[in-house]
This record gives sequence, C-alpha cells and structure tokens, in this order.
Amino acid sequence: MRKIAFVFFLIAIAVQIKAQETLPNYQQYLLEGDFLFNPALYGKTDKVALNLNYQKQFSEFDESPNVQSVGIHANIVDRLGMGLTFFRDQNGPISANGGSIGGSYFIPMNDDGERKNQFSFGTSLSLYNMTIDWAKLNPEDPGDPELYDDNGIFLMYANLGLAATYEGFFVGVSVRDIPIKNDIPIQNGIEPLPTKIFLNTGYDWYLNDGFYVTPSIMMDVATNSSRLLDINVMATAKGEEDYFSGGFSFRTSKNNVGSQSLNLSPVIKASIGNLFLGLTYNFGMSDIKEYAGNSFMLSVGYNLDNFINTRGFRYR
Repeated sequence: MRKIAFVFFLIAIAVQIKAQETLPNYQQYLLEGDFLFNPALYGKTDKVALNLNYQKQFSEFDESPNVQSVGIHANIVDRLGMGLTFFRDQNGPISANGGSIGGSYFIPMNDDGERKNQFSFGTSLSLYNMTIDWAKLNPEDPGDPELYDDNGIFLMYANLGLAATYEGFFVGVSVRDIPIKNDIPIQNGIEPLPTKIFLNTGYDWYLNDGFYVTPSIMMDVATNSSRLLDINVMATAKGEEDYFSGGFSFRTSKNNVGSQSLNLSPVIKASIGNLFLGLTYNFGMSDIKEYAGNSFMLSVGYNLDNFINTRGFRYR
C-alpha cells in the first residue's frame, strides 16, 4: 500500500505541474531557448536567432508525452527586440498548441560595443488551445454525453519579463500566463491557477580566457504554491566563434502534497559557426521511473546575420 500511495503521490505532482503549463518548462533555457520563458530576452544578441526543441517524456509508454517548440527572435531596430514562438504538446488523447509574439527594449550599461552589460524588459501575448481526441479514450459508457460536452479550451495570456547581465552575472524574472480572456476554464478548475513566475540567476566564472564555469538556478513558482527548482552547473570551452559546453541540471518539485527529487539531467551543447546543437537526458530519480522510463530533449539552432536591422544595435 505504501508503494501504491507513493506512486499516486508522484502522479499528483506531475499532473498538477502539467496542468499549469502552456509551454512546459524543461531545459530549453539551457539550450539557447531562454527567450521562450522570458520575453525580455527577445533580441538579446545582434543575430537573428532560430531555436527548435523536441522533448520526449516517459519513454516506456506507448503514447508518451512529447513537446515540440520553435522560436525566432532578433534586434529589429535600434534597441528594440521582437520574438515569435510556437509549440505543440501531445499527451495521449490531449493535444495542446499555441504561440507567442512580443517585444523587448534594451538599455546598455556601457558602450563597449559587445552587449555584455545590458538591462531589458519585455512583454508578449500568448494564445493557447487544448483539444481532446475522444477516439483515443476507452470509457465504460461510450455514450455518456458528459464526455463530449466540450471539445477544447482556448485561452489568451499576457507575459512580462525583466533581465540583466553585468560583468558575468545574469538575472531574469518573468511572469507568464496571466489570463486576459476566457478565464472560465480557470475559474472552474479545468486549468487551475496557471500563472507562473520564473526566477533565474547565475554567473560566468572565467578560469582563463577560453574556459569558464557557470553555476545557475531556475525556479518556476506557480500561483497555487507548486514549485520547480533547477540547480545547474555548466563548463564551457570557448574559441573565437565556437564553443562546447557540458554539465548537469538537478530538478526538484514541491507543492501542497509534498516534495520530490524529479531528475538529474546531463547537458551537452556546442556552437559551430552559426549552427547550435544541444542534448539533455533526464534520468528519473523517483519510483515512477520504473513504470514510465526516462526522457530526453534535442535542440537545434541557427544564427543568421541580422538582415532585419542592418544598422545594428544603438548604444547611445
């Protein structure tokens, strides 16, 4: 009975966290996808940055959850950035998809021409749609009209963010999924209290000109008091244009049911010219791993010369 209760406890944590998500938070932010969670990072470099991610969960399940996301952002004029993202989240009979569009504004903290020290703020608008494929269900009473009352949920959210980098330190705060239209599913508990606050900070500790270590944390706090905490350490060897990084991310969760260590994830990533490649593998650290298996994420990115803003970033 204890083992069964523990499994239900883990499932309760997973379901409650999942219920809060539009785009689920995995390690995208470690794989050049930090702008997916903080609109203040749209246009943080002088390139047009493209980022694609694929996350596969619970490998032992026949129809295990998987998430795909694609985003692009750039500095579009002077100090203004803009970003556009799309995602699809497939979880058995439940399919969710959506996208965001927004902008940011950057304030340089010096005029050295490298954008290493800067402050930014941004906002975006997200659209989210969830549908259920009833053909994939096997109810005891297939004719029950309650099963077919609603074939989907459409929601509109606002997102806000702040970010800063200074002398190797970086910090970001974003408030995501603030409902602004059609909050009836939220009031009725179908999509309960989805608003989340992301907090992240870290430091690039240079041991020499070509090698540095980056400890960082990321906290995802939902307004129902559930919380995810990532503790990350990455080591990077960097050349003039290319780099290679390796490290790990350790994730824990806590809510009103209890707390649990979720996974330990090795992370590797590399940039070769304008091409970016990244991979994480999530080793489960709870008993649910015996039934569900592990998960992984693949990431691909590409940086284009900024054909949108050929004049470049304005420092003054």
